[in-house]
Amino acid sequence: MALETVRRSSARIRKEEAINKFLKLLKEYPTVMIGDFSRIPANHFERVRRELSPDVKFFVMKKTLFKKACELSNREGLKKLSEMVPQSLVVIFSRKDPFDTYKLLSERKTEIFMKPGDVAEEDVVIPAGPTDLAPGPILMDLRAMNIPTKIQGGKVAIAESVTILKKGQKASAQIADLLRALNIKPLKVGFKVTGAIDESGLIYSPEVLSVTREDILRLLQEAHMRSLNLAIELGEINRHTLAPMMQRAAARAIALSMRLNWVSDLTIPLLLRKAVQLAKFLNEKIGG
Repeated sequence: MALETVRRSSARIRKEEAINKFLKLLKEYPTVMIGDFSRIPANHFERVRRELSPDVKFFVMKKTLFKKACELSNREGLKKLSEMVPQSLVVIFSRKDPFDTYKLLSERKTEIFMKPGDVAEEDVVIPAGPTDLAPGPILMDLRAMNIPTKIQGGKVAIAESVTILKKGQKASAQIADLLRALNIKPLKVGFKVTGAIDESGLIYSPEVLSVTREDILRLLQEAHMRSLNLAIELGEINRHTLAPMMQRAAARAIALSMRLNWVSDLTIPLLLRKAVQLAKFLNEKIGG
């Protein structure tokens, strides 16, 4: 009974320490991001942790503890963020803005082996060439999957490249085992961000965070062109529309003058060219 009490007391202390640490980090970092770290190898997790320190800090928490900690804080946006919690939760505190933090995480992925049921993100190819596999049962597996082989230097070699999985197809247990035996890691994994808040408490979804600055610039340029065209159509005169409106008016005036055969300094060269083309056309018709 006493031992059970000590265990419960110890667990309660660890939870309190975790919550206090979370609340302390909330005050130190303007950006708070949550993500899923499932299937990320431990060595890759630690490498990313070291690379991004001290500007970015990773804090693994249980979901229930995270939600309880959010309730104890009055920081804006935390309540909404607590509704975006993934299965394997890691809280990411950052001194950089949400977009820069997301970019840093997105750039740091690692390759892993496939498991049965995994979906191929791209075509999975077994390349031609030597392997480290000794001849044996593996040869039967390869041939059963129509993968041409040969023996080279006492080892199994793939005679020609074979696409074992098309993008979107699921890996069977046989294919997953074969890829592992050949040391082929087709999947790339990283931190899957599910949400973030900035210093003001504004919520950022993964869809928003995945938009790059280049995308934003392109969208702004497209919006500018659409609004400019609309303003020109409406006859709105300002410093942006004046030049294109004058150019369009001049072009329309010349086109109308051409239809009316109106002679002016601007239309004479065009009318002469039109007459030459008409003469050529008539000559071809008459000559034919």
